[in-house]
Amino acid sequence: MLRLLSARPLCQRKWSNLTANGKVADMSRISCRLDRKWLALAIAGTAVLGVLTACSGPSLPGNAPASSFKDSVAGAPEAPPPQGPQPVEDVQRDVVKTASMTIKASNTSEAADKAAVMVENSDGRVDSRTEDAGSDRGLARTSVVLRVPVAKLDGVVRELKTLGAVQTAETRSEDVTAQRVDMDARIKALQTSVDRLLAIMRDAKDPEALIAAESALSQRQADLDSLRAQRDALGDRIEYSTVDVTFVAKAIGGPAPKEYQGFTGQIERGWDAMVSVAGNLVLLFGLLLPWLGMLVVAGGIGYGVIRLVRARR
Repeated sequence: MLRLLSARPLCQRKWSNLTANGKVADMSRISCRLDRKWLALAIAGTAVLGVLTACSGPSLPGNAPASSFKDSVAGAPEAPPPQGPQPVEDVQRDVVKTASMTIKASNTSEAADKAAVMVENSDGRVDSRTEDAGSDRGLARTSVVLRVPVAKLDGVVRELKTLGAVQTAETRSEDVTAQRVDMDARIKALQTSVDRLLAIMRDAKDPEALIAAESALSQRQADLDSLRAQRDALGDRIEYSTVDVTFVAKAIGGPAPKEYQGFTGQIERGWDAMVSVAGNLVLLFGLLLPWLGMLVVAGGIGYGVIRLVRARR
């Protein structure tokens, strides 16, 4: 291409050289005409190439040379800086909160009753309760497991501290977002699988295919129900915080003896004594009842022997 484009200067050089020598001038004219023809052919080829390029449309960046693509990227104006904070997708964080306390109280049973009332007033519940009256060498204690709405946990903990002297108190938090997201994804996948199996069963015409689909459906449904139960349990732990409270007596020994005061107190004391004696008599009768039965049987046998001896005489 460069050779063709440079035909006119070559013609001029040849012409000048030949005329300077004064020989074969006609041959120089012929050579110049040939160079001009090559020049015309080069111009025509360039025009045809331009028309073909225009008809083919603009070239894609993937087909363009690497150097031109890099130059175009480098020459492009930079994107303007972001105005203000970029929107970030909100992710719901799920946290399980638990608390444990040990409180000294003069009466552990009454303290546990008050704690149950506090929790019920806060829309909570009592999951379990264990009482130990104590002994001559141990302290009486009452343990309760309370479930409180997570938004009211701090308030309930503050109220529980008023029931006695706090020995230990601890609050823990556990992030279960990943576990919740994993369960939701697995539940969605299993539900999609169950729906597909139901569609296959509706369209199935082969008995063997129908039986296989039913077997797979029962397994998927069992897995789905189990996973949903786990998800519900996790949701309950997220919505309701667990508070383990142990009330411990201040002094060693069992319950304090009942005190009788005044005239009515003595009447109550006499009534309690009578009830106690009657109860003890009933217990004594129950203890002696087997022996009384044996005595009755032995007396009956002895009476029969005596009657038989007298009859013979």
